[in-house]
Amino acid sequence: MRTTIYLTTILLIILSGQINAQKYSLYSNDTLVIHSKFLQSDISINLHLPETFHFSSSKTTYPISIIFDSQHERTYPQIINYFDLLTSELQIPEMIIIGIPFTIENRYYLTSNKKKVGDSLSGIERMELFLFNELIPQLQKEKKANDFVTICGHSRTGFLVNYLSLKRPKEISVAISLSGFYSEPPISINKFSEFILNPNNFKRKFAYYASSGSTLEEKTYLKEYQAVFPKTPYAFESDYLKIQFKQTEFANHMTNYWLSVPEILVGAFADYNFILDNWFHNKLKENEKLENPKKVFVADLQFTRTKLGFNVNPSITHIFSLMSHFGYQNKDYKTAIDFLNLGLEYYPEYLEFYMELINFYKILEQTDKVKEYKKILKYKVQSNKYITEALRSEITAFLNEK
Repeated sequence: MRTTIYLTTILLIILSGQINAQKYSLYSNDTLVIHSKFLQSDISINLHLPETFHFSSSKTTYPISIIFDSQHERTYPQIINYFDLLTSELQIPEMIIIGIPFTIENRYYLTSNKKKVGDSLSGIERMELFLFNELIPQLQKEKKANDFVTICGHSRTGFLVNYLSLKRPKEISVAISLSGFYSEPPISINKFSEFILNPNNFKRKFAYYASSGSTLEEKTYLKEYQAVFPKTPYAFESDYLKIQFKQTEFANHMTNYWLSVPEILVGAFADYNFILDNWFHNKLKENEKLENPKKVFVADLQFTRTKLGFNVNPSITHIFSLMSHFGYQNKDYKTAIDFLNLGLEYYPEYLEFYMELINFYKILEQTDKVKEYKKILKYKVQSNKYITEALRSEITAFLNEK
């Protein structure tokens, strides 16, 4: 418990200076406007693309995380900063993060069974159809998104998460319901409990996380969760189903939203963090000789894919960490080059990889390779519109070195 409090405190200190600026280190801060036939209007949503998006190949795809209630000016940036920091620490993979805002006028309608006069669809059904028939397919078609979908909601949108979990378990990978509830049509406590507590209902990996605060204003939400789950806290895991419900001690209604998110994300993607953790503390021990480190690392990515349920990309940090270990620390230039080439398979426009390749080929005195990669890098630095002018100048100076 003390460790959790300590880590959360550190997160808050680091993030406090970033929140006001609402700029993120590893994610963009964009807006995407979609004309929705199901919502019967244009909707402007928050779009946060990962750092590597514009440098990646067509084979590189990203999980989707949908955060409801992005209209909150303080809470939402806090949550995105958690994603940003946890991504930089390799606790979670890069994702495409979507923020869905609501207004005072539409928040109840789009999260309820209410129907407009003459309409055959309720508001919550229209939101469901927007998400799964419009938004997610568009992200998969235009933004390199894969079919691993995380949804996260609070209070009424926590109810929305519960509804979607019941309706779309085959299309959702991780559902996060914070201070939510069940006792409102079209779902109920009994219906949801019978669904979520039966592992036979799940033929695809599905993780359900829920939390409530322990303050008096959270009492109603806690009572709902306790009616669904056998005990507090509650945890269950089988081949395809994972459940975690717990209280956030002393948290009030709004605090429970942003305070619950980082711990849940760390747990949901623990297998991803294990990759590099295992390399540095086991596989790179001095007494262990790996015959083909790149092949072993690729096998680890594939194994993590089976654990998590989506194609796992190596991160930039994975590549640079292992390249540095083998190349600069152990003088194993061939293996270092292998890892750089692996990085280029996923991120062919990430120009720093070419600079490192040139450096290693210089050390190996392979002049032809130096010339080849300098030519490639020169072309790419001139044509790449996503790098900063500072980096462009740095690479140009690097290319002019003898």
